[in-house]
Amino acid sequence: MPRGRGNSCECATGVWSSRFVLTLFVVLQIADGCITFGAVRVFGPVAEGNPVLQTWMALLGPGVTLLTAKTVACAGAGLLYVAGRDRTLVALTFLLVSLGVGPWLALLRGL
Repeated sequence: MPRGRGNSCECATGVWSSRFVLTLFVVLQIADGCITFGAVRVFGPVAEGNPVLQTWMALLGPGVTLLTAKTVACAGAGLLYVAGRDRTLVALTFLLVSLGVGPWLALLRGL
């Protein structure tokens, strides 16, 4: 839904839910980054499933790599929010829960 159109109640609800999804996305990115950083410190770069990030970790270290990757992801989410691409942001948040934070939590739960 484009921002600023429709009745004010409908628009306010859409903006609130969009902000919630953006906030959730950012919080999940931070959680994923912290969990991944801890795992990489214990198990090495092999704990990161993304081979591109593994390579950058070998070159720059895990802290810089994860901070940069998570910052870029959050900036992209911010651009999606500003552009009104709410469904895309919801889908990416769902993927982050399913493929990022969820598996880490399942793994940690089993320890």
